[in-house]
Amino acid sequence: MEGRVFSAHKHTYLLLLLHIFLLALLPFKAISSPKTQAEALLTWKKNTFASSPPSLTSWSLTNLNNLCNWTAIVCDQSSKEVSQIDLSNFNIAATLAHFNFTPFLNLTQFNLNGNKFTGPVPSAIGKLSKLTTLDLGNNFFDQEIPVEIGKLTELKYLSFYFSGLSGTIPYQLSNLQKVQFLILGGNNLETPHWSKFSGMPSLTYLDFSLNSLDSEFPEFISKCLNLTFLDLSYNAFTGELPEVVFTNLSKLEYLNLTNNDFEGPLPSNFPKLKHLHLAQNNFSGAIPEAIGLISGLQRIDLAWNSLEGPIPSSIGQLRELKYLDLRENSLNSLIPSELGLCTSLTYLDLTSNHLEGKIPPSMGQLRELQYLDLSRNSLGSLIPSELGFCPSLSYLDLSGNQLSGSIPLTLNKLPSFQYFDLSNNNFTYLCEDARGLTRACNSKKNNNKVIIGVLVPVCGLSVVATKIALILKFHKNTRRVRKKINSAQNFTFGEVARRSKIYVWGSCKGHRRFS
Repeated sequence: MEGRVFSAHKHTYLLLLLHIFLLALLPFKAISSPKTQAEALLTWKKNTFASSPPSLTSWSLTNLNNLCNWTAIVCDQSSKEVSQIDLSNFNIAATLAHFNFTPFLNLTQFNLNGNKFTGPVPSAIGKLSKLTTLDLGNNFFDQEIPVEIGKLTELKYLSFYFSGLSGTIPYQLSNLQKVQFLILGGNNLETPHWSKFSGMPSLTYLDFSLNSLDSEFPEFISKCLNLTFLDLSYNAFTGELPEVVFTNLSKLEYLNLTNNDFEGPLPSNFPKLKHLHLAQNNFSGAIPEAIGLISGLQRIDLAWNSLEGPIPSSIGQLRELKYLDLRENSLNSLIPSELGLCTSLTYLDLTSNHLEGKIPPSMGQLRELQYLDLSRNSLGSLIPSELGFCPSLSYLDLSGNQLSGSIPLTLNKLPSFQYFDLSNNNFTYLCEDARGLTRACNSKKNNNKVIIGVLVPVCGLSVVATKIALILKFHKNTRRVRKKINSAQNFTFGEVARRSKIYVWGSCKGHRRFS
């Protein structure tokens, strides 16, 4: 008998629990119904949008029951509830302060990129626990990143790029173990306690650029073993790069540490690297020979450091290299002839080093080269005629060296020149060619300065013509003067006629004007 009573009580207890559970579901369904979601969006639009773009005319009371067809709204096909809100690049001026997050607990994508949102990012955003994409970039938010973002553990893409945020980066972001893209660049974020950050195993893309971070290299980054893109540029990071960074980040393809205070030796153990940007730091020592083993490198920028020693000959193994900038260092020795093997090069800048010897003729093999700057070194001897075999060359600066001899005819035949500077060298004369460079010789007092682009056809003609006019005005009746005038005219106009067949060099250095 007692067993039956207990059984009856047990049955009643279970029914009571079931009723409580069902009652609990009722308000949830009411809160997250399509109608309540539509009303919440309309309230947000009415109360906070300074102006509503014409494309959002579908957001209206007359269209309340047609939520899934509203602009920028995507619904789940089964529940008919909103799963995505994508208002990117709508030029909306508004805030999130009065956005009701509660009806959107099943939201998976929330994108407000490229608008004019202001005010704080509300902590209530942490309720959207099913979000996989959150993009609030390119807006005008202020204050800090709310720590509640760390609750969005399903996130795979998180961007606050150029959002106007400040304060420290919350360490709770490292709770996002599924996040693949973490983009915080272009704010005024400050250094957190990196020791509280844990590794993020899914992270492939990390951008902390253009902030106010001033610590040593964050240790947690070396634990992000799947990282392929890392940008810490334009901060104030200091110290040497830990060796563990070189060994752990074996999948890295893009590394940008530009404009920091890093020092010590250069990293080189990134076998899959394609872009290496380390300019404007304090890196020192030699460029490692092992750099030639990174066969996929396409861009190398090591400018404005304290590097010394030779340019390694192994660089010739980088057949995909398109951009090489080593200016403003203390590199010495010769320019390696192996550079001519980098046949994909379009940009080469070795300005302001201590390079000496000849310009290697092998550089004539760089058929894609458009920009070549070897200025302010100690290069000597002749300009190799092979440089004229670079048909795409449009910028050539060899100024501030110890070059001598004449300009090769092959250079003067290049059709693509826009800038050409040979000033501050040891030329005794410039080559005689059919393009108007004839007789542009250095004087004995100034035989170290030849500036192509300030050569004299037009200016010389003006001076001679002025003298002729004065002579005609004041000495018309003198046969001797008439003889001088005739002689001057014969020389001047003969020279101009011959030179103007192809082109005339203008008065601005390095800019050519065709006639």
